[in-house]
Amino acid sequence: MAVSRGAVACATPAAAVPRRSMLLSSAAAGAVLQSDPIRLSTPKLKLRASAGAAQAAATSFSSNDEAFAWAKKDNMRLLHVVYGVGDIDRTIKFYTECLGMKLLRKRDIPEEKYTNAFLGYGPEETNFAIELTYNYGVDSYDIGAGIGHFGIATDDVAKTVELIRAKGGKVTREPGPVKGGKTVIAFIEDPDGYKFEILERPGTPEPLGQVMLRVGDLDRAISFYEKACGMKLLRKRDNPEYKYTVVMMGYGPED
Repeated sequence: MAVSRGAVACATPAAAVPRRSMLLSSAAAGAVLQSDPIRLSTPKLKLRASAGAAQAAATSFSSNDEAFAWAKKDNMRLLHVVYGVGDIDRTIKFYTECLGMKLLRKRDIPEEKYTNAFLGYGPEETNFAIELTYNYGVDSYDIGAGIGHFGIATDDVAKTVELIRAKGGKVTREPGPVKGGKTVIAFIEDPDGYKFEILERPGTPEPLGQVMLRVGDLDRAISFYEKACGMKLLRKRDNPEYKYTVVMMGYGPED
């Protein structure tokens, strides 16, 4: 079975935007992955990557260069993205009925006052997943400027958008070619206002294909993901007419 390793899209606008917290566990930092979700009253986007945990626990590095070299060789992949929602059952219903995801698991932790649920298009052992967290008493979040959108691939964007609209979803960009290209896309928002780009990519093995984040220093971000997380720079495109630059980074081809 093929393993989806995920991709991160980093974009830098012409004008500076507020930075957001983004945490990613890395074996190159010598830490074993932890499974606790975000439990905060303010939203933070969190990405996790897997690595050779047992090896990481026993590994020490004599220099940063040695650690960076090890990160490139380790078989890492993105595991899931974590964010807060105001009504977890409402969001689960939207993701399963409108986006075709499956509810992989759900648990309530009353002593810690949170509930979380994992959704995706395949088992967590092989596929990238979304982890939703509901913090007791928090019914809405200020998403902020740092989180861009999540990318979902589909065989037919127009049909997907009509299904989402029929289910009461908010369509913010109608299906059509991307600016300066041929790929058909659309944009929708989930019940909490998180944005999803629907891309027409027939036959894609992992529909949940990317997480788009805005960064203040593109070169610094590229260096971090390459050195600390072992990702590769897949492509880079400058769009001066629209005043932004975008790069795609990940552990394997975007498709």
